[in-house]
Amino acid sequence: MKIKSTLLALLAGAAIVVGACGGSTASPSASAAAGTGCEKAIAAGEPTTTLLGKICAAGVIKIATDPAYPPYSELNASGEYVGFDSDTARETAKRLGVTVEWVTPDWAAITAGNWAGRWDISIGSMTQTEERALVVDFLEPYFYEAGYLIVPTDSAITSVADLAGKTICAGESTTHATWIEGGFATSTVVDVFNQAPAGAVLKTYPTDYNCIEAYLAGRTDDWDAMAQSREFIENAIANSDGKLKFLSEEANFAGRISFALDKSGPDTASAIVAINEIIAAMHADGTLSGFSMTNLGRDVTKP
Repeated sequence: MKIKSTLLALLAGAAIVVGACGGSTASPSASAAAGTGCEKAIAAGEPTTTLLGKICAAGVIKIATDPAYPPYSELNASGEYVGFDSDTARETAKRLGVTVEWVTPDWAAITAGNWAGRWDISIGSMTQTEERALVVDFLEPYFYEAGYLIVPTDSAITSVADLAGKTICAGESTTHATWIEGGFATSTVVDVFNQAPAGAVLKTYPTDYNCIEAYLAGRTDDWDAMAQSREFIENAIANSDGKLKFLSEEANFAGRISFALDKSGPDTASAIVAINEIIAAMHADGTLSGFSMTNLGRDVTKP
């Protein structure tokens, strides 16, 4: 109940959204499907110098994703991206009227901003934070997430307090790593239920799943606990051959998850409007709820 009431408050708050600077007045070529976001932009004479105009003119949106982040995004044996974020990204592109080009940068590079046009958008479970909002523009939330801890099944650790001075693993530049270091003490967009254990030592890998892979590969001294979302942990436990378990059913923090655009790139104002309309429509027509139930086994799109 505590988590639900907090997330209701998060929903009431607007996403952190700020536009960049404008450009020329040339219109993109009409390559998008009729009735889509790009068709509307083209009809309105969207300049090709804006992010939306650039995407529509190319007929392609470059989406940053993680190929090893199940059940949100994963490159399967058939070479197809599967998962909640992957489905959401494809549907967003479809409603814009463009095709998807997947890009797989390190998470730290995505959250750092200054993308230099290497990709257009991040659709990859990014939690809104004040620090990230300095370099990226957040759109309206498409789902809500809370942070939990996973421990070895034979661990004697039974509470967050028991992890004082212990090593906790997380992906680089994730909100889970920030929580371990006590970084959300004054946040107004991330709600903290449990403070990180005193003296906890952060162990990072380039991606979250590297923490799990290291432990299952026999490096059992790498960490005492690992921090991630409920759905990620459930997936890890299911594939651990009984070696991992939840530390607790109580969440440590919660936040709202959004698409992100680069502040340093082309003007994002019209892209924010167009894509927010798509996100709102996917909430309203049940598309996001359906993707969530299919991939995560529960509806995380509502607070």
